[in-house]
Amino acid sequence: MVEGEQARVSEEEQTRMSEEGVAPVGARPTFTVAEGLADLRRRQGPGTLKYRNAKFLSAIVPVDRKVCDALLPFGVRMAEASTALLFVADYPWTNFNSVYREAAIFLNVRHRRSQAAHCPWIVVDDDTALIGGRETLGFPKKIAEIDWVEEDYVVHATVRRRGVELLRLRGVLGDHKYTLPPIFGQPFRNVLGTFGLSVPRLVTFRTVDQPLEQRAAHVDLTVSGSYTDPLDAIVSGPPVEGHFRRVDMRVGRLPMPVGLVSPSYLVRTHPLRAS
Repeated sequence: MVEGEQARVSEEEQTRMSEEGVAPVGARPTFTVAEGLADLRRRQGPGTLKYRNAKFLSAIVPVDRKVCDALLPFGVRMAEASTALLFVADYPWTNFNSVYREAAIFLNVRHRRSQAAHCPWIVVDDDTALIGGRETLGFPKKIAEIDWVEEDYVVHATVRRRGVELLRLRGVLGDHKYTLPPIFGQPFRNVLGTFGLSVPRLVTFRTVDQPLEQRAAHVDLTVSGSYTDPLDAIVSGPPVEGHFRRVDMRVGRLPMPVGLVSPSYLVRTHPLRAS
């Protein structure tokens, strides 16, 4: 390409970007509204395939109800069972040019009359995934080192951040399961926004999970923590049950505001969300 020449992405190349999740070699943005809208439609269009063959090693774990109550915004409360879904995921294909790994804990909560999930902690090893998750879906993502190794019917996953090994999971895959609760295909209640002129708000959304493989798994879990990632204060015991999933994920209901968030919530959770 001649120096200073700006690449133009043809309609055919845009289709290839959508199918492969990778920008064509040599492509450069034109910074036009039309191009920005096309990129948003490619990534966030209703029903768009966003993740392909995503893999999750997950465990349902008991949590300290008192600690979790302090992590929830006003109007959201823990469900009757003080449990959460903890997982490590491997994403080998996305429609936004990233291949990355992720770990998170989703608290089982209630908001008004609805059962939902709230994410107080989540880490990724890719900055694009971090930006999108924080700015559009209210996931308080931070950067960490995440390992994922598959050996026959065993999955090993570890999560490290700032020199501390926070999670170590070893999952031995078992029988196929035909009905498992979805991970992302459920209503969320996340907090979007932070200190400043923007108004922090409670949002709800959900994706569409399409299961490819679902198995029971015997999960051995080791949890540690630090001041900024106090997982050992949240998780209060060994896994109740474990699972392994492979899924395709499509864009579902986009974020909608369902309430406001008080400054006291942002102050209480600042070490966890912003450090």
